Amino acid sequence: MVARPLHKIECRAYARSTGLPCRAKALANGKCRLHGGLSTGAKTYQGKLNAYSNLRNVSKKLSDPEYQNKLKENSL
Repeated sequence: MVARPLHKIECRAYARSTGLPCRAKALANGKCRLHGGLSTGAKTYQGKLNAYSNLRNVSKKLSDPEYQNKLKENSL
């Protein structure tokens, strides 16, 4: 029989103001979603372009070559 753990794994981050540990549930890396548990987003130009192309309101802009040139200039 599979059971839940007796105690939840808590985030290991501490608050600067109080010094108390964060009591949120930790992810696999030991931190909660607020203290570094989730992705920080795309880092490369191609990754950012893919993320923007998934947005409906931006996909029309991205098909314009002039707008792509502007994005390349800003990312450098």
